Amino acid sequence: MIPSFLKVALKRFLLLIVAYSLCRGLFLIWNLDMFSPLPKTDLFSAFLHGLRFDTAAILITNSPLILIWLLPVRWLRRRWVSITELTLFGVVNMLCIGMNFVDTEFVKFIGKRSSFELFMLREDIQRQASSILTTYWYLLFGVLLLAALLIYLAPRFPAKPQEPGWVASALWRLALVALVVLGIRGGFQFKPLHPMDAYFTTHREIGLLVLNTPFTMIRSQARGDVSLARYFETDKEAILHLKKMTDLSREPLAVAKDWNVVVIILESWGSEYTGAPNKYQGYTPFFDELTKAPGAFYFPNSFANARRSIEGLPAVICGLPALMEAPILTSDFSNNQFECLPKVLARQGYSTYFLHGAHNGSMRFDTFAKIAGFEHFVGLNEYPKDNPEDLDKYWGVLDEPMLQYAAKTIDEAPKPVMLGIFTLSSHHPYYIPPQHRGKFPKGNLEIHESVGYTDLSLRNFFATARTKPWFNNTIFYITGDHTQKSEHKEYGGNMLGWYRVPFLIYAPGLAKTSPKTDPARIVQHIDLQPSILDLLGVKQPNRLLVGQSVFDNGRDGRAYNWTGYTYWYLDPHVVLEWARNSGELKAWNHASTWNYLEQERKSEGMDVDAAFLNLKAVVHYMNQGLLHNNLYRWKESL
Repeated sequence: MIPSFLKVALKRFLLLIVAYSLCRGLFLIWNLDMFSPLPKTDLFSAFLHGLRFDTAAILITNSPLILIWLLPVRWLRRRWVSITELTLFGVVNMLCIGMNFVDTEFVKFIGKRSSFELFMLREDIQRQASSILTTYWYLLFGVLLLAALLIYLAPRFPAKPQEPGWVASALWRLALVALVVLGIRGGFQFKPLHPMDAYFTTHREIGLLVLNTPFTMIRSQARGDVSLARYFETDKEAILHLKKMTDLSREPLAVAKDWNVVVIILESWGSEYTGAPNKYQGYTPFFDELTKAPGAFYFPNSFANARRSIEGLPAVICGLPALMEAPILTSDFSNNQFECLPKVLARQGYSTYFLHGAHNGSMRFDTFAKIAGFEHFVGLNEYPKDNPEDLDKYWGVLDEPMLQYAAKTIDEAPKPVMLGIFTLSSHHPYYIPPQHRGKFPKGNLEIHESVGYTDLSLRNFFATARTKPWFNNTIFYITGDHTQKSEHKEYGGNMLGWYRVPFLIYAPGLAKTSPKTDPARIVQHIDLQPSILDLLGVKQPNRLLVGQSVFDNGRDGRAYNWTGYTYWYLDPHVVLEWARNSGELKAWNHASTWNYLEQERKSEGMDVDAAFLNLKAVVHYMNQGLLHNNLYRWKESL
């Protein structure tokens, strides 16, 4: 016999599912201009995918009711419990429906579903509250009408509920708890449901339709990720300052029009492990050779914009520096609008692929690939199962077979193609396949041998690529996502050394007509996108105002980052370290080795104020741009 409380719970759940679907339908109709160009099959799929998010939101927000239903039956028979339970049902779900209704209009202003950062803007909302209610009174009316309908249709708990024996009753309650946990988690997948999981296509707007606002509000929280402090009187002042730092009027080089683009991100490859920028041999003989090859543009003074893979990928692919505590991929801003390199190139007719041989869901790279604009993703699930020896038994696909698979993918893909690949092998436990054991120097750190294996994998990849007709009209970019363990004090003993990774652009087809650039230039991950678009001749009018082409010889290169405690900034003249909370500012006139170990170094001859203004402009722009989702709509502030 099914207990009465379970029948009531199921009926109410189905009623709320219908209500949330109606809200999604309203969201679609209200913003039809946004969704009408999209494939109808994707719109239909959005409603199906949305059921997972609706289920999670309904179960979380109604969890107080579920706790009431778990009470003994003698409590549930009491009138005051029934009244409390029904009132709670009405209030909670009216608020949730209200959130969905608000976003039907608010999405036009912020370009995404609301999340917790909305409360960070509460002063602005309070000032405009009366005007908002007057203008959008019909949305409030719709909320009240739908909420009243919900309460009217909601089944009541019976005065004489059916209840099986105590053993069966306990089992039913355990089953309910298990189903609730599963529903909140979103299923049996690798990681719990996250707003990023809504983006199952490259059309970002579909993700907005899949989501519901209660879910995005619940899954976001105030973590101090972005400072509310404003370092300029207005956004316009910060934007104008950044425009001076980056020449937006400069015409792109267009020396590699419609060429393929291959971005290779090597796990944990710090510059310390390579020989090219150092006085010692290193563990990467092939990479060191490649830096000297015709058509190679190698920058030894290069820096990552993060210390974690989950932050390094958005920096490389989207040009987004990690200037807050949480990674953008898992932050409240994960459903912001981003114009990443594959999305920009897809509009130019490129086919786009991303390869990462780890378990699908690892660091949410599979979901990020869709958000970034990659049409095709290959993870461990999609990788061919023909050769079990291709796997390392720990993480996923070994670097050598995965890079060969990348060459095969480029071969078969419609041209032009952009392909991104993120390697695995130079990561703990640093697995070396049996046929290659004993071939590479073990060095003094565990990672050294696996770096040698990845270097060999690169060698074999380029050996294959050189035999292909697409080789000479392809731009290759090689970098490390972040640094790792260190044994040299110029790397591990100072702030800048923690971020030094390789930055190599290799375009063999430009060997005879190489554009001029300064090899000593300071570069960073976020410079990749403008550099590639510069070579391809692709203009991006609404580009980010951070990062610049490495071929822009009219502007100094810069690098900046957030260490978790302080911001740092580097240009050819000065190193700054700025503690955001205390306001303490330190400055050094660094040597050509970028070693700032000598804390007593004086700062005479440096324009510290100008450099500090540059850093504040970057931080102001990124913080306010993330909060208001207008990183690419900065012209509206001018």
